[in-house]
Order: sequence, then C-alpha cells, then structure tokens
Amino acid sequence: MDSRVRHIAKSITWRVIASATTFALTLTFFGKAEIAMASWLAVAETSVKMVIYYFHERVWFKVSTKLNTKMRHVAKAFTWRVIASATTFGLALLLFSGHDNAMEKATYIALIESVLKMIFYYGHEEAWYRINLGLDNREKNNAAL
Repeated sequence: MDSRVRHIAKSITWRVIASATTFALTLTFFGKAEIAMASWLAVAETSVKMVIYYFHERVWFKVSTKLNTKMRHVAKAFTWRVIASATTFGLALLLFSGHDNAMEKATYIALIESVLKMIFYYGHEEAWYRINLGLDNREKNNAAL
C-alpha cells in the first residue's frame, strides 16, 4: 500500500482532533456568543491545515534522521506546532478582526492550543507509529529481524 494513503488517513484523524480542540477552546474562553466564530475557525482550520499537514507528513517521510523514534515524534510535534499555531493565529485574527480585542483573542487561542495540541499530537504520533497502514516496508524489515 502506498504511504500517501497513510498520510491522508493521518491528516484526517489529526484534523478531527485538532479542529475539535480549537472549537472547544474558542467556546470555553469566549462563550456561546462566539459559537459562529468557533465554527468558522474550525472549518477554516480543517480546510487549510489538512493540506499543510499532508505536506508536513511528506517532508518528514522523506527526511532521513538519526533521531530515535521518541525524539523524532517530539521533533515532528514541535515543527508542526510552530506551523499550526502561526496558521491558527492568522485565521483567528482574520475571523475576529471586526471584534474588540481581536489580537488578544487570536493570541489566547493560539497560545493555549499550542500547549494542548503539542500533547495531543505526540499521542497521535505514538498511536500511528503502531499502525502499519501504508508501511509495507516496515513490516518486511521487522519480519527480517
């Protein structure tokens, strides 16, 4: 099976987790009055970040590193978090531009999601490491050992 299928599946599962987190954070900090904004932010994140995440996965798939599995997951989590938080900040700033304290709201969402999603992303990577979908070569290499 092609590794691209794996990266698409990982992109979808991660986007569900991540967009739900952003939606929940927006509602938690800004109340039900912002439900429309929370919804738009989740939809915008899903659309934009799914594409960005796919390319992030492709780059890491092609990068050969001497990092052990745990450190590789930490490095991937960090690089993704920087890209994703900057994207969330930009999208939130754009969506909240007509509101009072738009910069403050966008900053809170981006900062808090950074911490939460770094933890969630690490867990997501750990789970996907145990799944061989799209990694026929890993199965063969492990069998040969």
